[in-house]
Amino acid sequence: MSERSLIGHLLLAAGLVDEEQLDAALIEQEQSQVRLGEILVRQGVVSELDLTQVLSNQLSVAWVSLSHVDFSRELLSLVPAELAAELTLIPVHFRRGEDREKILYVAMDDPTDVAAMQKVSRATGMHVRPLIAPPSEIRREITRQYSAVEEE
Repeated sequence: MSERSLIGHLLLAAGLVDEEQLDAALIEQEQSQVRLGEILVRQGVVSELDLTQVLSNQLSVAWVSLSHVDFSRELLSLVPAELAAELTLIPVHFRRGEDREKILYVAMDDPTDVAAMQKVSRATGMHVRPLIAPPSEIRREITRQYSAVEEE
């Protein structure tokens, strides 16, 4: 079973889609090469939050509600606004690990995007760990939080 269809089976098992909706979305995916979850959200079949939670379980990556994050100026200064917007991610927490290394947790819409995490790691000099959040929530908070920092 391909990884692409796995999310479809998980959504089916969770009762969030039916066979007909999944088949239609898979056909569209073959033609468009867009991720299956994106197609199902765009069609209004599943919500972004439902998809995020299923992906969180599938990938064993914690999901985060960005409305509960305290975005400090110090936190936001770790990742430039342009980079956050380009990669659709936002820093949510940082700490020191057991070996005193700096670890930055970022909310991403695709926590399997290793290239994005490497880019942030190079920019920050920190180890990067992914969390997952709905893409619209990430984009909204990038706009809101970084524009608030610019105004200060």
